Amino acid sequence: MKYNSPLIHTSQKKILLKFFWLTFFCLFILPLSPPRIIAGAGAEPSRENTRQGEGGSGTAAFRGNGGPAIDPYDPVQISPPPLSPAPEKGPRFAAFPENLLPGEPLTVAYSDDFSGPGSKDFRAVLIDSGGRRLAKAAFFDFTLDEAGQTVKAAILSVPRSAPGEPMTIRIEAANRVIKDLPVLVGKRAFISETIALDEKNTEIRTAPDPKKTGEAEQLWAILSRTGPDIFSGALFTPPVTSTRRTGFFGDRRVFQYVDGSSETSIHTGIDYGVPKGAAVRACASGKVVLARSRIVTGNSVVLEHLPGVYSLYYHLDSIEVSKGDIVDAGVLLGLSGATGLATGPHLHWEIRVSGEYSDPDAFMRRAVLDKDEILSNLKLY
Repeated sequence: MKYNSPLIHTSQKKILLKFFWLTFFCLFILPLSPPRIIAGAGAEPSRENTRQGEGGSGTAAFRGNGGPAIDPYDPVQISPPPLSPAPEKGPRFAAFPENLLPGEPLTVAYSDDFSGPGSKDFRAVLIDSGGRRLAKAAFFDFTLDEAGQTVKAAILSVPRSAPGEPMTIRIEAANRVIKDLPVLVGKRAFISETIALDEKNTEIRTAPDPKKTGEAEQLWAILSRTGPDIFSGALFTPPVTSTRRTGFFGDRRVFQYVDGSSETSIHTGIDYGVPKGAAVRACASGKVVLARSRIVTGNSVVLEHLPGVYSLYYHLDSIEVSKGDIVDAGVLLGLSGATGLATGPHLHWEIRVSGEYSDPDAFMRRAVLDKDEILSNLKLY
């Protein structure tokens, strides 16, 4: 007698199905899987998996495309090298020195080629903590290297009467602000002195004179001009060999007149106490933009060194150069004297930056247009 059980029939079918899939996996799927190397911490590969490689360690050394030997058992060696950080892009700016005193010059530069309305009229403006605009200067092109790398640069000076406080250098166009850069202006003390004037010098200072006014306007037109020419950005040298000084930059002076009245002013340069006839030489290479006699300053010479940067030599006994001459540093400009408003033979030496009075000593301590210094100070803000 036959006995057909549906339960037994179903179990047999399941066993046959499992056997079929196991056979299929062993024959077709398993051979396609890559071999794995399993090693615990400190485990060494078996002798069958090692050979003397070019690495010289006894472990198999694998080399691809002529590259360095790679140990496949060292996960550090087979990791991809780290990517180099992408170079920072964007305009770079510089305003230095970041700490300075009233009367000292400041160099401002930027490296990007801004374009658009007003881009040709960019200027650097010194703004105090109260928002007052104390000084400004126009930018000019300055080539840094033989490859033609160029920046825009501007030289301005902190006014000698500026307060000591954190300030801002603003790079701006006529209709927009490009960048604000921080600087710190420290406090500075100046000498005070009283100078008694005779009748002649009293009249020079106090008597109205249209010619004197015209000379002052002519000089201001020269000193407020910013041309494109760069004659020298190097360190300045003293204009005379004597180190004796009778007046200092920023001195607070009280002039006593013959009628008993007085007037206060601030000295704008350095007075060297040299005798009449001492050689006065150019402090740096430049162009003679003024060489003539003036009522207040006597025989005077003015040199242009950089766009907006000028040196002035007053009270000369004689002038040895002419307007338009291009002179090197150390060239004889004239002989010292006591012409104009002077109480005795001396040289008054002055520096102007975009019309602002600037301390000559600062120009003898630091070159205001040094290529290496500009490059080292340019950075993203």
